[in-house]
This record gives sequence, structure tokens and C-alpha cells, in this order.
Amino acid sequence: MRGFEFRHLPGQVVLPCAGAVQTLAQDFAMQSQKESRLFLQKLLQNPPTLPFEPKLLPLLFAVTQEGSNASVRSVVALIEKSPRLATRVLTVANSAAYGLEFKVSTLQRAISIMGLREVRLLVLMVGMSSFIREAQLPKSFDTAAFWNHLLFVATIARTLADVLGGDNGVCGASACAGERLVMVPDEAYIAGLLHDVGKIFFAAARPDLWEKTAEMEQAENCGSSEAETAQLGMDHGLIGAAVMHQWKLPLVLTEPINLHHSPELATTYKMEARLLAAANALAHCSHDAPMLRSKAGEHLPEGCDLDAVSAAVLESMVRIQEAGFAELDA
Repeated sequence: MRGFEFRHLPGQVVLPCAGAVQTLAQDFAMQSQKESRLFLQKLLQNPPTLPFEPKLLPLLFAVTQEGSNASVRSVVALIEKSPRLATRVLTVANSAAYGLEFKVSTLQRAISIMGLREVRLLVLMVGMSSFIREAQLPKSFDTAAFWNHLLFVATIARTLADVLGGDNGVCGASACAGERLVMVPDEAYIAGLLHDVGKIFFAAARPDLWEKTAEMEQAENCGSSEAETAQLGMDHGLIGAAVMHQWKLPLVLTEPINLHHSPELATTYKMEARLLAAANALAHCSHDAPMLRSKAGEHLPEGCDLDAVSAAVLESMVRIQEAGFAELDA
């Protein structure tokens, strides 16, 4: 993968390119520089593993990707190796989201109904759910609320990519250069599901500092990105993107994730960073139609049909509840 730069807010760590020496903004005190550098270096030297079962889930991603010639039977054979995943697929296929008048009792029928793309996203969700549940986090870390937020942002990001980037979308193929949306809906969903994973890395690696950050958010009524920057010299977007670069995820995902709190700093995937930032903001008011429309107007490009966007987001929120996704898997 080509080298790239992690850009972020003034005073934060900057990684000039893949494999390059890390530098820090000059306004940081020497001790702060040392702590920030050591934290990120240590994390990247031994990065967390992908949130998937080592053998099963990467294989399943391969057979469900775009253009795959894999048969439903081959996908069934892989899913059967994970009883928990098999149960989850059957549960979703029988949920109100699909409105079936009969009970689905076999994986083959369930996968045929859901489609390979939906199964692929479900695989990612199960992997992330396991990753969050098994992480060694401070007791005050609200994993249920965190999981709900990831799902909401992922769902809204996919909805926005579909509405804005479609044939008639303001960021679609006919948009001016620099205003086109390259990210497809499934990539937007993945970006949304991973956008805050840096919080998990931070809280697990430095629970003491995470507690101070949480206290600062409450005491000063500031956002997590601002508090993290004050305490650590970088925020969860940069932390998560740095690890995902180690995982060799593409720049179309890592740059928006890095900059979802400062999308104006994006240099390559500007619209994608803006879309993810919008999804993050809209997730906080996803059940309030007037507020949703207002926030959409603040974050989305001019020319958007705000009523259509709001309606699509509200509909997607209903669907996620019907499918029973809004809880961490046991």
C-alpha cells in the first residue's frame, strides 16, 4: 500500500508516511512528546489483532467480496464452523427486517435471503462485537452504548453514501472533481463500524489516562477528541487509523477514520471524511427528525435533499432495531 500522511489537529502526532519517523508539533512539552511517541510506537510495534476469528472470518470475507464466484454452499460450509455466527445469521434472517411469513431453519436458505453482502457485514459485526466484549477495559467504559453508537454511525454512513453517491446524488459520478464520493455504501458501513475503534485501543492500553480523559469530558463539557488531545497529544481517530494502517486497510477507510473529527484536513478522500463526520454527528440525534434535518444541513454538501436524507436515515434506524443488531452478542 502506498505511503500516506496522518494529518490531524494542531499539536497532535503526525506520521509523515508509512515507515517514517514520527514527529510531534513543536508546542508540546518534552515530556508530553515522549509519552505520546512511546504510546503510539508501543501500540504499532505490537498492534491489536484483527477483530475476526483468525482463520474463519478472513476466508468468509474472501468468498463474499465483490465479484466472488463462491457458491452459497461454500459460504455455508465456512459459517458452520462457528456456531455463534451460524446462530446469528439464522436470527437475523428470521427477524422482522425481512418480513418473512415462514421460519428459516437452514443456513443455505438464510444466506440466500440475506445475500452475500449482508452476510459479509454481519461477519464484521460479529467480529467487532467479540473484540469489544473481550477487550480489557475500565469498568466505567460503557460497552453497550459504544456498540450502539458504532452501529448507528455505520448504518447512517451507508445510507448517506447510497443517497449522496448514487446516480442522482450530489456527490455522484456527475459531481465536480473534488466533490465526488469514491467510497461505496459497504465501505462507508465498514468505516462507520471502525471509526471509534481507537477508543478501545486507548482505554485498554492506558486505562488510567482514559479515566482522566473521561473526567475531563464531563468537567469541561468537551468532546472526546479534544480531551484525548489534551491528555495524550492525539485522539482516537489517529490511534485507530494508525493501527488499521498496520492491518493494511485501504486509505479510503483510514483517512476518513483518522479525520472524522476534523474532515477539513483530509487531502485525498475529502468527501469520504466529510461523510463519516456527518454520520457521526447524525448518530447523536438519529431519532429526532427536526434535529436530524438541522444537523444534516450543517454537515452535508449544498444541494442535498435534506428531507430525503432525513427520511432515509430514520428508516435505516428502524431497520437496525428490527434486525436486533443493537446489542452486543453474548
